[in-house]
Amino acid sequence: MTGVAEDDKKAVTSDERKAHDERKALVPVETRALVKADPVPPVVLARTLEEAEPRTFVHIDGRGQVRSPARYRAIEMATYGAMGGLTLAITLVYGAALGLPGVAVGGAVAFWFAFLLRRGRSLQKATVLIAHDRLDEAEALLAQVARSWPRPKSARALIEQNLAAIRARRGDFEGALSHQRAAMELYARSGRRGRTAMARLVEYAEITTLVNLGRVGEARHRLDERLKTPANGNYLQLQAWVAELYVCLAEGEHRLDADQLHERARTGLTITGAAALLGLCAWAHYHAGDKDQGAHLLGEAIDRREGQLIERLLPKLHEWMEAHASEATRLVD
Repeated sequence: MTGVAEDDKKAVTSDERKAHDERKALVPVETRALVKADPVPPVVLARTLEEAEPRTFVHIDGRGQVRSPARYRAIEMATYGAMGGLTLAITLVYGAALGLPGVAVGGAVAFWFAFLLRRGRSLQKATVLIAHDRLDEAEALLAQVARSWPRPKSARALIEQNLAAIRARRGDFEGALSHQRAAMELYARSGRRGRTAMARLVEYAEITTLVNLGRVGEARHRLDERLKTPANGNYLQLQAWVAELYVCLAEGEHRLDADQLHERARTGLTITGAAALLGLCAWAHYHAGDKDQGAHLLGEAIDRREGQLIERLLPKLHEWMEAHASEATRLVD
């Protein structure tokens, strides 16, 4: 019988361990360690549009009007209650009629509701991650939700809308436009276009994207179509004003009268997170020849712009603000 002597065996074992250690050293530490991902930040709802800051959220109704967090929580609890009540009723009715197979029907309904809630939370988490600029994590989560089945048009539209936000934050405006138009098509096919705030919001986002791509004539055409249906809610109105003035900035002129400009500026000054609107109103006042008011509004916009990513999402406005920042600082000081 052939074998290995004890001393030879120790030598072989030592050589194998050495080779193993050398191979292990070639692998980055990050891939060998179990790295725990940072938790998803909580959803922070502002009480009003005026109090909303970067990385906080607002609860809006179907008109695009900001509503209280209490209303949001009430709707959430009512939804949970309705799902639980319906599951219990189905289980009792079918269980009494069919026995164990009927109870299984109730279990299937409970599983279905749990799936819907989990998908809704995943979409919410993705939105929070986008707000905190954790774009890769948000994109991966959205891809996971997109692979789930079934996929109603409303959920697919929200996925496309969030993917567009990710592309825009990366400066990929062609990609953002593609996802925005996919979302618009899904809203239209679901019969919700023009009737929900989310459908209207993606239309205004498309306009700013077209400006960023240099397709100003197309943006103007889209804007004129959108303005035929006035925005009723205050959050939706804010987005409409930003889109309108951004197109005007790209065109190099505007035809807003003094009262319209005053309304936009006055509203912007009451909103903590309205740096973009204030910057655009500053440009509009400069264009109208009122440089004192323009410089004042520009100073306010500069003071509030931290965390709002104007340089990425509205680069033409950022360029103008930077070009006039010294004037604003001098006059504001």
